Amino acid sequence: MRRSKIAAVAALMAVGLVSACGSTTSSESPSGAAAAEAEPTAGGTLNLLIGTATEHWDPQRTYVGTAIEFGNRAFARTLTTWSAVESNTEQATLVADAATDTGTVSDDGKTWTFTLKDGIKWEDGKDVTCEDYKYGISRTYAVDVITGGPNYAIQFLDIPKNDDGSSQYAGPYSGEGQDLYDKAVSCDGNVITFKLNQPVMDFNSTITMTAFGAFREDKDQGDKSNYQIFSNGPYKLEGTWSPNSGGTFVRNEYWDASTDEVRKAYPDQIVWDESLTQEVVYERLIADQGDDKNAISFDAAPVTALANTTSASDRTDIVASPYTRYLVPNFKSKVMSDEVAREALALSADRSAYVTASGGEEVASPTNSLINPALPAFPDTPLLAGESGDPAAAKKLLEDAGYTLPVSINVAYRKNDTMDKIFAGLKEGWDAAGFETNLIGIPAEQYYGTLQSPDSADKYDVYWAGWGADYPSASTVIPQLLDSRSQISEGGPGQDYGYFDNDEFNAGIDKAYAIADATEREAAWAALDTDAVTKYYAVIPMIVDQFVFVRGSNVQGAYVNGTFTGYYDIATVSVKS
Repeated sequence: MRRSKIAAVAALMAVGLVSACGSTTSSESPSGAAAAEAEPTAGGTLNLLIGTATEHWDPQRTYVGTAIEFGNRAFARTLTTWSAVESNTEQATLVADAATDTGTVSDDGKTWTFTLKDGIKWEDGKDVTCEDYKYGISRTYAVDVITGGPNYAIQFLDIPKNDDGSSQYAGPYSGEGQDLYDKAVSCDGNVITFKLNQPVMDFNSTITMTAFGAFREDKDQGDKSNYQIFSNGPYKLEGTWSPNSGGTFVRNEYWDASTDEVRKAYPDQIVWDESLTQEVVYERLIADQGDDKNAISFDAAPVTALANTTSASDRTDIVASPYTRYLVPNFKSKVMSDEVAREALALSADRSAYVTASGGEEVASPTNSLINPALPAFPDTPLLAGESGDPAAAKKLLEDAGYTLPVSINVAYRKNDTMDKIFAGLKEGWDAAGFETNLIGIPAEQYYGTLQSPDSADKYDVYWAGWGADYPSASTVIPQLLDSRSQISEGGPGQDYGYFDNDEFNAGIDKAYAIADATEREAAWAALDTDAVTKYYAVIPMIVDQFVFVRGSNVQGAYVNGTFTGYYDIATVSVKS
């Protein structure tokens, strides 16, 4: 899934806001039922108070949950999408969006067709066409320009690969291999057909990602399109986007509600303010004054705010996060290319320090599985050395392997106050194991772009990351993070941030995809997860957590959509006048 914003939550049981529960379930605030009964109000301004800068709005480059949620609901319609929900615990279902239905698949699972609805228009009044979707999807193949997004198109479309695993189609800017793409994705009037290289029976779930959204060729400026929003949804950007500040979204007059059963688009405008810190966001949401009564946030409450949420308990939502927080050793690093060093890093990882800095064990739990507990494939792999790790055993590993201690490593993480504390705690365990840990905090708006840049391969030894399934299958976890063939290219590592490239592991991925029985297939993903963690040390899972959100008192219909990103779903949000 999309990489999430990290915002830790504290021990709410102590202040009476949540009872003990597993991280696979969600809980609703006391106002959930009242919110469902209230009549939605059209008009007004919804304020989004955001404490983390946006990295991408380009639909083909978007792969962070908050940007997928807002982008899809506001301005980037996909062929299929996930339904809105009427409670924090309701499971969304796959529904048609820009297509007339959820698609038709051939008996062999390798050909999918979708028919576009009539009446869907761009913000300038021109029709959204099949060719717009075809062009948008093609941009994913320009891996040296369109970076950061998911690589499902490269993975699944029936386009030959070069000897190095890269696609023989190089994207729309070079035109190299265009005939191959045209065979894999074709338009006949309003009908778009996808030919796949393998059976993918849930491909209609895959295309809910904005990376499969439309993009009009005459509006494409390559990497300069990152913040150039051009809408086919209910809202359009007024003026220009200001990084680290935000923008205002107003109604797209050419959006036709009769073509859209998901987005209610109640507010007249939505103001996105990302000039704030997470601490300030929650000071304002809890205080509930003035325009902040009409506000929500996609940031979860930071530790410093949670003691004060008792005064807003009727406006607080506590839900299981769909994300796993993990570490990635860089296989291009001189140190981390050695399995012994990776094992020592994993063995000395102090998850208890991570949990404590995140807010406490009631709402953050150690894990040694990349797959989240919410998924059937969750393997629940035992911790290597308990929650605190074993620095002494790790140090012995390094010494026995002939390392001269300390071993210097550069560890990168997405910087904020909570993460500073988390990594200060982790550094103690690693340093005790014989590492000399240099912590490098990278600003949020640069973070994943830095990880995915080829220039970073020789700068960092270890990265932090967060991941959740794109839809309820571990096929959206293991291959998306660890299949080098679909991820690594000359443009960078994709989501395989550590350049893990293992033929045996990749063969296991192919075998898992080929298993017809869903239960057996998920068990195969679970086994691969365990291998990645305990055999190759390709990733080091750390914690799963919960989110705490607070909404303004005038906000109605704000529900956390756990199937679709795990954040407030603006499809149904309104504000009282």
